[in-house]
Amino acid sequence: MKTRTLVLGLVLVSVAQWAVPAFLIHRGQTTLREGAQYRFRTAPVDPADPFRGRYVRLDFEAARIVAQGAASAFEPGQRVYASLGRDAQGDAVIAGISATPPSSGDYLQAEVQWNNRDELRLRLPFDRYYLDERLAPEAERRYWASRPRRGAEEEDARRPAYVTVRVRKGYAVLEELYLDGQPVHERLGRFR
Repeated sequence: MKTRTLVLGLVLVSVAQWAVPAFLIHRGQTTLREGAQYRFRTAPVDPADPFRGRYVRLDFEAARIVAQGAASAFEPGQRVYASLGRDAQGDAVIAGISATPPSSGDYLQAEVQWNNRDELRLRLPFDRYYLDERLAPEAERRYWASRPRRGAEEEDARRPAYVTVRVRKGYAVLEELYLDGQPVHERLGRFR
């Protein structure tokens, strides 16, 4: 009887070990296939992670929102739900935030990074884009070289880099990083 229970337990653990990654892969692929596409303007920065390698840290202008009314009450570290919309240029914007998922429309689950009562900064669930060790520094260099030379406010509003993200039922998958309208791998292809 003891051996039977042990074998049954081992089988259940084995099934769970395969079921969880299979679910996560399925959810990601479904989001890429069926999710609404949003374009987030970004400023890439090239840090390194000793365990995962080079990546482009993404700094989204849409993640900074004016803290009005109830939004000013959110605390750093708090989980929030950010409703998504698009501006006149088609770029993603945070249309509103709440403590509960909205009943309609596309939204993301995010975390309040800081709140100074005038401006709220969110940590979006996709803030890293991993690249080949040689491409990440070149991507950052190209970004800074192509950035418009104007006043800081105008410059921030016209960032030459963006990512496309697919969103479905609150789950987001980062698709591609673009520099000057081209996918980063095409733009940096000769460095491979």
